[in-house]
Amino acid sequence: MASKRFGDIYKRPDSNCWWLWYYDASGKRRRESAKTDDRELARKKLLTRITEYRKLEDGEKVVSDMPYSYFSDEFLKHYKARYPYETFKSHRSVVNEFKNFLSFSGTALLSDITTTAIDRYITYLREVKQDRANTCNNHLKNLLTQFNFAITHKLMKENPAKGCRKVEVNDAKQKNALTPQEYQLFMKIAKQEYPSYYPIYYTFIHTGLRFTELIKLKWQDIDFDNKVLWIMKPKCKKKPDYISIHDGLIKVLQLLKKNAKNEYVFTKENGEPFGFRTRKIIRRLKAALGKAGISSISTLHELRHTHCSYLFNAGLNTREIMEQMRHSELRTTEGYAHIFRPQMNKNISKLQKLDRAGLRDCSY
Repeated sequence: MASKRFGDIYKRPDSNCWWLWYYDASGKRRRESAKTDDRELARKKLLTRITEYRKLEDGEKVVSDMPYSYFSDEFLKHYKARYPYETFKSHRSVVNEFKNFLSFSGTALLSDITTTAIDRYITYLREVKQDRANTCNNHLKNLLTQFNFAITHKLMKENPAKGCRKVEVNDAKQKNALTPQEYQLFMKIAKQEYPSYYPIYYTFIHTGLRFTELIKLKWQDIDFDNKVLWIMKPKCKKKPDYISIHDGLIKVLQLLKKNAKNEYVFTKENGEPFGFRTRKIIRRLKAALGKAGISSISTLHELRHTHCSYLFNAGLNTREIMEQMRHSELRTTEGYAHIFRPQMNKNISKLQKLDRAGLRDCSY
């Protein structure tokens, strides 16, 4: 029988099954249902857990036999408590898809998940689900994060996703943006038809903020005097970040501030803050685009593409745009450069003079 200083079984008033408590390999106290009302079976399960974790702690064992479903629940619980809802939702989506794959392939335990199994999963996404290369690579990145979490909690010694090769990206979705003419038409329709959402779309396009950053923006985060907007919880960064804003945006925001009802810059029509699951901003965007007859974009993130494209058109260099967009890699910024670049097109058109000069000199 397991010593009580390592764990024990107990009954809960809301359950007919026995429950276990024990310390895992990292010293964290855990609880789980034994899923049986048989006392002896519950004790055997407890002894198995304690023995396994002590072997993991001593290095005698390299991978836990914990079911992936139990591990993934702990992983999601961790991310839900510490990260934005959008990040948690992304992890949950991958966990659910990976669970389905494991169930289909007859794999249930962490110890069954190998580099080969993950390679088969990526192949399944690519060939069966017909997912794009970037989507497959995002799943791989997510699994890498999951099993790093397992390593941190001493459930694994090595990350099985680390040895998997990324899918070569040759089918990336074209990044679209509003042309200057489409921008004028869209903003006109938005101001006429949806005046309470006009400042939101204006800010999206003139700052390139992400959705979660925009709905969490507070008045205290805007420095009107120094023309700076602070992002307190930027994506993929631990410290607050900031971007520059222009006088036109300042004018729109100051006008909005006169009727502000709480600390948040953007709210619903009734004054309540937007939630992470709100879809009304997206529905209004699609309605305005439809009335303007614009089909080149359909998502809020493409307004961020639009902002980046306009920065290129304004003459900023790639490094400056990278800082304004808060990208972690330069190649990400370069991928946002769109084709409508008036000044470059004007300069390129000068090459036509070569044809006119050549025709005078040709004898045929």
